[in-house]
Amino acid sequence: MEFQAVILAAGQGSRISDLTSSMPKALLPVANMPMIWYPVQMLEKAGFQEAIVVVLEETRADIEKALVEICDVKIKLEFVTIPDSIDWGTADSLRHIRDKIKTDVMLVSCDVITDVSLHLLADLHRTYDATVTMLLSPAIDITDVSVPGGKANRKMERDIVGLDSTGNRLLFLSSEADIEEEVIPVKRRFLKRHPLMNLHTRLMDGHLYLMKRRVLDLLAEESSISTIKGELMPYLVRKQFSRKDNSSGEMSKKESGGSDEEDYTKLALKMSVWNGNDDRDSDSDSDVRCHAYVMDGGLCLRTNTLVTYCEANRQAGQLIDHKQVHSTANVHQKSQVGSDSLVGDGSTVSERVSVKHSVIGRHCNIGEKCRITNCVIMDYVTIKEGCTLSGCIVCDNVSIDEKCELKDCLVGRSQCIQPMSE
Repeated sequence: MEFQAVILAAGQGSRISDLTSSMPKALLPVANMPMIWYPVQMLEKAGFQEAIVVVLEETRADIEKALVEICDVKIKLEFVTIPDSIDWGTADSLRHIRDKIKTDVMLVSCDVITDVSLHLLADLHRTYDATVTMLLSPAIDITDVSVPGGKANRKMERDIVGLDSTGNRLLFLSSEADIEEEVIPVKRRFLKRHPLMNLHTRLMDGHLYLMKRRVLDLLAEESSISTIKGELMPYLVRKQFSRKDNSSGEMSKKESGGSDEEDYTKLALKMSVWNGNDDRDSDSDSDVRCHAYVMDGGLCLRTNTLVTYCEANRQAGQLIDHKQVHSTANVHQKSQVGSDSLVGDGSTVSERVSVKHSVIGRHCNIGEKCRITNCVIMDYVTIKEGCTLSGCIVCDNVSIDEKCELKDCLVGRSQCIQPMSE
């Protein structure tokens, strides 16, 4: 087995706390499937036979049931729990399972929804013998995305990504929020090695990484690193351009018993015009190499904000094999369900209802003459006659009484909306 697959699903969903206060982030419905089903299905499709899933202790049973019983996944899943009371970052979770990892790692977050071919990332990783290879994709255009809260919830964090002229060597990585000055300082030695660097502000970290096993050993040494995106990845990118530090475990020639003949061989390789796919920096002794696979088209979303959650529900249906209207759903013949909308298992859509750009969950009841546009309706929701909903997220077990008009609203779990509310 070349790679061990790891899915990180212990996040609290702090950016979408209005949704995750009543259910685990990994189980939030996206196009009527649990969010975590998408990375599991992606791994299964790529040929993985097993994967490790890191979850909180209190969510393990629910997540395992959803994947094994409801989604009927075929891949063998090993659930590893972390304490509910500890606020661990993604790197902490990876450090926690270090002893279970025997090979290189394919690491993916539970909120990643993408149709990328994992074989393309693996090919790039092998070609350059990369220490880490990350997935990058064009950031989504949120201009036309309807989201509760309007403009207040439209702000998106940006990454600053520096790539070399080939477009796949990762030279710089930082969150825009972490850059305090308008000018990015670059060392002269760096410019000597890479005189051309293309900076991108419209690329998104897909939170899908291929890593060598020794990165986990580094994490064991660098206990202060808590997150992968914010700390580990920028650290590795910088480490590409530093010399080996003998005091941190890198052995000198004298300590390792290296011979003069070995030194001459290394010198000859450095002076050679052809260096294969090694892609080493001639002025650096670092053996760290960071690469990126940049998607050109296709689907890649991280459903970690309200705006991306809404967009994921609009787009993720293209990754699902089942029908637009579930076979057990009952849609009146005089109602209209748009081609980009979904109606879930056991739901009823009454007469003269219009559903556009929306997802209707399982076991919902939609009354007559309702208009539902750009909405996410979760499970066991009742919407009575004459209601109009636009740009809303309606959580489980909600009851909306007659002739309500809701626009850009988030309705929490088990709420009851009075008749004719606006």
